[in-house]
Amino acid sequence: MTARRRRAPRENTRGWWGILLVSVAATAAAVVVCALVSGLMHGGAAAASAGLGGGLVLLLSAVTLALIAWLWDRQREMVMVLSIGAFVLKIVLYGLLLTVVPRPQWLDALAAGVAALVAIVVWQAAEVLVFARTRRSIY
Repeated sequence: MTARRRRAPRENTRGWWGILLVSVAATAAAVVVCALVSGLMHGGAAAASAGLGGGLVLLLSAVTLALIAWLWDRQREMVMVLSIGAFVLKIVLYGLLLTVVPRPQWLDALAAGVAALVAIVVWQAAEVLVFARTRRSIY
C-alpha cells in the first residue's frame, strides 16, 4: 500500500497584490450572497442595502490594501505608518458616514449592517489565510 502525497496548499507568490485579489474576490462573493438572501427574504430595498453596506466595507478595505501593496513595492519602511494611518482614516470615514450623511428612507439598516459585518469577517479570513501561504523574501 502506498501512501498518498498530500498536496501542498497553493502558495501566494504575488505578495500583497495576491492577498488583495483573493480578499476582493471572496468578499465580493460574500456581499453578493448577502444581497441575494436579503432580497429574497425582505425585498429589493434590503438587497440594495446589503450591497451598499458590504460594498462600502469592500471598497475601503480594497483601497487600503492596494495602497499598502503599492507602497510595499516602492518604500517598505513606510508601510506600517500608512497601514495605521489608513486604518484610522477608515474608522473616521465610517463615523462620518454614519453621523453626517442622513440615512435614506429606503435603507434597511439591518441588512446593511449584517452585510458589512459579513464583509469584514470574510475579508479578514481571506487576508489571513492568503498571508499564511505567502512566500516572503528574507532580506
